[in-house]
Amino acid sequence: MKILRKVLAVLAIILAAGAVTIIIVERGRSTSVMGEEISADESVYTASIVAAAIDAVNYPEGEHPPYRRDVHAKAHGCVRATVEVDPQVPAAYRAGVFSQPGRQYPSWIRFSNGSPGNPLGDGERDARGMALKLTGVAGTKLLEGEQDAETQDFVMVNSPVFFIRNVADYAKFARVLADDGGMAMGYFLGGANPLGWHLRDAYLALGTKRKAPASLLHEQYHSWSAYKLGDLNIKFSARACTKQPVATVDRRQPDFLRAGLKAELNSGEGCFDLLVQPQVAGKNMPVEDATVRWKESDSPFVKVATVNVPKQEFDTERQNEFCESLSFTPWHTLPEHRPLGGINRIRLAVYQEVARYRRAKMIDNSGKPYLAKTEPKGWCLDLSGATCEATKP
Repeated sequence: MKILRKVLAVLAIILAAGAVTIIIVERGRSTSVMGEEISADESVYTASIVAAAIDAVNYPEGEHPPYRRDVHAKAHGCVRATVEVDPQVPAAYRAGVFSQPGRQYPSWIRFSNGSPGNPLGDGERDARGMALKLTGVAGTKLLEGEQDAETQDFVMVNSPVFFIRNVADYAKFARVLADDGGMAMGYFLGGANPLGWHLRDAYLALGTKRKAPASLLHEQYHSWSAYKLGDLNIKFSARACTKQPVATVDRRQPDFLRAGLKAELNSGEGCFDLLVQPQVAGKNMPVEDATVRWKESDSPFVKVATVNVPKQEFDTERQNEFCESLSFTPWHTLPEHRPLGGINRIRLAVYQEVARYRRAKMIDNSGKPYLAKTEPKGWCLDLSGATCEATKP
């Protein structure tokens, strides 16, 4: 009988594993059309998501915290960079900021850990973010109230896919995250009925929780979601092309990624190839489902620009304050780079409202509030622009 029970237990485990595998594989086959599909109740879900995001960064009366982002709360630093459009960029990709081969944009990069709330040590498994902001970008932008801002953002993470399929599911996830203090297990495995669990979402989320990279400058980052590039639908990526070796740092320290970034930029420079991946008709490359990876075998990445990160000192009190005052959103953009899909439409509402809330609450070290609406002008740390001069790193 003991042997029979053991055999049955093993069979149960195998069957359960097989069921999970089927769920993961089958639900990864999207039936979405190539373009956008907006449900009638999306605005209701979006309002719920915004409320949950504000709850996630709110604090009880009387507490005086730094009002952090609802995700990517921990910055490893903001560094100066230059984005240079590839001199040989193919004609099909010459749109928006990539329309002029050889054009250069003074830029900022914010590297971060992905988790919300209080910053975790870098030894914890987590997503790592690279938010890129180009400056000196002329033209009317899409973000309401900031149409005249001369910036263009590209927001990326070091994993190729998101873990929530649609807006309705994200509304459930955001509420659980806010109510449980940043813990998401109630969403993935909530309820007594396993048929209601989000097993594929949990599998994909675990894929974003990665061991810390050897170096932030030797990593590849992805857009997750889809975007326009002129008439094309694309995803984009930043792939390291840094030549210098990875810095040796004490990885037992909680902020070793910042320490590594400092050491590498104190001794040399870094770089990334900025790449785009065009959507191909007839392939499994939906824009409404960011959990589906666009296969490079179906559509290889194409280089459109180089992100050069010069040797520099960035870890100063003033620059760290500047870093926290910045907001990054895919909707800081020209129409030629319009974000696509439900996850990006959520970002339009959430990023803007959380940024407004944080800036209304935040004060700098002198006790003065941060400016309500500010975008940087080149590499100047004065967001008001009053004392900006042409500066170089």
